[in-house]
Amino acid sequence: MAKFHQTMKYLPKISIFIILIASFWYSLDIEYWKRTDRIISWDVLHYYAYLPAVFIYNDIELKYVSENPDAYRDKVWPINSPLGKNTIMTTMGMAIMYTPAFLSTYVYMQLAGHTEDDGYGPPYRLGLVIGTLGYLFLALLLLKKTLIQFFDPLPVALTLLIIGLGTNLYHYTAAEATMSHAYSFFLFAAFLYLTVAWHSKPGLKPSILLGLVSGMVALVRPTNAIIGLVFLLWGVTNFVTLKEKFRLYTQNYKLVIYIILFALLVWIPQIIYWKQLTGMYFFNGYGSDQGFFFNNPQVFNSLFSYRKGWLVYTPAMILSFIGLILMMKKLKGIAIPLIIFTVLNVYIISSWWAWWYGGGFGLRAYVESYALYSVGFAAFFQWLFGFRKWFINAPAMILILALIALNLFQTRQYHFGSIHYVGMTKEAYWHSFLRLKPYGDFYKKLTIPNMEKARKGVYEYEPIQ
Repeated sequence: MAKFHQTMKYLPKISIFIILIASFWYSLDIEYWKRTDRIISWDVLHYYAYLPAVFIYNDIELKYVSENPDAYRDKVWPINSPLGKNTIMTTMGMAIMYTPAFLSTYVYMQLAGHTEDDGYGPPYRLGLVIGTLGYLFLALLLLKKTLIQFFDPLPVALTLLIIGLGTNLYHYTAAEATMSHAYSFFLFAAFLYLTVAWHSKPGLKPSILLGLVSGMVALVRPTNAIIGLVFLLWGVTNFVTLKEKFRLYTQNYKLVIYIILFALLVWIPQIIYWKQLTGMYFFNGYGSDQGFFFNNPQVFNSLFSYRKGWLVYTPAMILSFIGLILMMKKLKGIAIPLIIFTVLNVYIISSWWAWWYGGGFGLRAYVESYALYSVGFAAFFQWLFGFRKWFINAPAMILILALIALNLFQTRQYHFGSIHYVGMTKEAYWHSFLRLKPYGDFYKKLTIPNMEKARKGVYEYEPIQ
């Protein structure tokens, strides 16, 4: 029996190994880094632009783009600032996250004698893919360290497996690896780990790290700053514990100040950049025609639409939500902040003018929050396998494997186009269900949003021409 328990403790590590191998294999299979329209494309062109500008061209004002616009037409998409200068539209959070992979590739290119290096070639794209897998490894490792404090090894191992292979996180680490979501998933995992550590034993080191991670979370995607509620409400179950939590923060006010200061420290380079190029300390690069409609949140569409509904394309999340409800008995102090975060997060995400968040597999804006929902998954599996009955455990394992298989298959469907990046409808979904490639009149069943009306908060859909 002792040997059995000794073996069980290795299960989470085995899960991490399986996830990394599966993700790396899929990346090798599709070879997106060989294509100029992948990896460094679309949104990533904005995120990434800081790095070549600083390390290769030494020109943060992007003058080299204006001097040779044809050469950079498909590489840099600057906007015109109020001062008339070329400005990168997005914040530099992702550029900071890319930096280890970029610099490693840059050094390799210099040592290999590649003098005509623009920072966009296949070596850089491959380096970024490998870097994403590195962040995935660190995220899974942090989740394992966090969850094992509350749950048994088997529930932890299953949690890691279903998040890594049974959700669209798999797509955003293996295929669209340079989008922000896998990186934010790592930051959320680090935030969760540090939140548990700080509340277990408040100290200077976790406070500094928590501040840096919090600042990065917001710098990568400002609306993700609401994760701070999880820290503030951690352990709160009622008004009495809320008062106790407030007392804890006041007693440790110096540590709280450290958290705030180091979070702000992360933003200093961004503020300097904005001031120099726009004349303002804070600048909205998206402009006035892209914003939130908080009076018209598309909650149902965000969760259940065949176009991009979160729970339609990532049905495994339902298990985590059941787990959060189960946690109200024994882990209420963890469940409550996560439930409050969920309600607010869904509201904010579904209020964005393009509630479908452009092209992508599933509702990608939720991917980073899977780190938090790992607790719900683990609670569900702990409860389920606590019965220790084969007629319960066997169907449960079949369900878990079925959810993973469905996600892996639909990821391939998306790759081949039988799940469209933005145009799915109920008819198109069931027409393609369990079919790897498009067939028949699939494209006639698709519709796309009217973008002009969507920017005004009006949602209408038209057939694809």
